[in-house]
Amino acid sequence: MNDILEYFHIPKSGKTRQRISVKEISDQLNPTAQDKKVLNLEVNSIYLEGVLDAQTLRIPSYVSDEHLYEAIYVLQVSLKTDQHFSLINEKLHAAFPNPLIIVYLIADRARVSLAPKRINKLTKDKSVIESVYYTSTFVIDEKHHDFLALLNVSEVKALNLKDFYEKLTDTIYSERLIEMIGSFPRHIPKTMDLKQSIKKIEDETSILNELNNNYKQATMMSEKMDYHMKIKNKEHEIDRFISDLKEELINE
Repeated sequence: MNDILEYFHIPKSGKTRQRISVKEISDQLNPTAQDKKVLNLEVNSIYLEGVLDAQTLRIPSYVSDEHLYEAIYVLQVSLKTDQHFSLINEKLHAAFPNPLIIVYLIADRARVSLAPKRINKLTKDKSVIESVYYTSTFVIDEKHHDFLALLNVSEVKALNLKDFYEKLTDTIYSERLIEMIGSFPRHIPKTMDLKQSIKKIEDETSILNELNNNYKQATMMSEKMDYHMKIKNKEHEIDRFISDLKEELINE
């Protein structure tokens, strides 16, 4: 399959094909002039491709004072580039009170994003995004075989729709590990745990980049030697952390 949306195997009863205009999104958000310009320039198309609910998935809804999971929308969004991906992704999640699975197409590459939400206590018909998660930009290849196989929504075992969404979020966010450790993990970590690990790697990599910049700008030999040692130590620290993470996830 070359279309990533096909890997979700949306049940026939939940499939739809409804185009949503950028104007409709803007009307929901009341964005700034700059944000509206980005949406108009970067978004090729938005389609509602599926509605996942208790009937289509045969999984009970979840309703509490804090959360409402009665229907999950599946969107397919075509972008010209991913230059403003974070902004567009956040705006699209914010435009709908329902939890979303957003499948992005960017040329021959794809990204997937989810964002758990809770009820807005001040305005009941709106929601508050708890956090936004997304994959890297990837192509459908052999390295992604195991990941793509787990996207089948009919195969996700869950107690209710909230549990379903959380489990799918864990799976989809774990795609980020393929680039880091070289393969999809046998053990899928909880999203919050993985977020902490990814943040640590990104923070340490940022420090490493700063050290490399300082090394290039240094003029004294002694200063260059000092930065060289710090760079090597930081590289070793990052490699060791990734190695430990790989050992934990691949061999568990």
